[in-house]
Amino acid sequence: MGGIEGYALEEFPEETKNRNHWDSREENSIQFLVMHYTVCDFPSTLQLFTSNIPDERVSAHYVLTQQDVEHGIIGGIPIQVVPEDKRSWHAGVSSWRGTKNLNATSIGIENVNNGFIGKELAPSQWFPFDSAQITTLGQLSADIIKRHRIPPQNVIGHADIAPTRKQDPGILFPWEELYVRYGVGAWLTEAERSPSVISHTLPKEPLPQGISEGFFLNSLRNYGYDCPEGAYITPDHHEVVKAFKSHFSHNQHPEAYTPTLDENAMVWAWGLASKYKQK
Repeated sequence: MGGIEGYALEEFPEETKNRNHWDSREENSIQFLVMHYTVCDFPSTLQLFTSNIPDERVSAHYVLTQQDVEHGIIGGIPIQVVPEDKRSWHAGVSSWRGTKNLNATSIGIENVNNGFIGKELAPSQWFPFDSAQITTLGQLSADIIKRHRIPPQNVIGHADIAPTRKQDPGILFPWEELYVRYGVGAWLTEAERSPSVISHTLPKEPLPQGISEGFFLNSLRNYGYDCPEGAYITPDHHEVVKAFKSHFSHNQHPEAYTPTLDENAMVWAWGLASKYKQK
């Protein structure tokens, strides 16, 4: 694991082969790194990812522990559940930058975290992440993206690629810290959020005056989201707007986990689409 101390599960024997929650990759190229949270503790996660069941198996390549006094677990320990050259089942029905069903072309990292309190996709409270866990995550992710040459814009959350089904890794996931400290993922620095600076990166279209929902939705599609076309934000867009705000413009602000558009979100979407142009 790139010099990071941790553990790897050995392959289960033929008589319990269904405990191996993976299969062969249809493609050899790994293009994406997907971040998750577990919404359960580490023992429950490992049991889920190694259950001897014939179908509906789920897994991820790595699980990172959080401190758990009850079970005597320290934070930041990486466990490789699935070899990187195998396809784990963590992304499901998904889409990013024109690629569908990302299991075949991605590595998935599950961060042990309770996620949220409240209804799924409408949480009332989010749980912060373990600092030791994030240190390991930054180091592991930096190693993965270097080895597989994964571009920044392809380091994404589960909610980014499946917004109508998932909300992880949540609005408290420290995307900026990963970018600043470890060079992991896409981000805009404070200077890069200036409309004058963005204008010099030759965006596809100028920033309109005031709020333009159609412009914002176009920018989300230009950046990589599978976002329905439209001149206005409708209920069909709500979850993708929340996923974007959670990852970027309103990260670390749970009170803003709504589909409401503001100028800050517009500038972020415009700037990201220009900084990380699709070919």
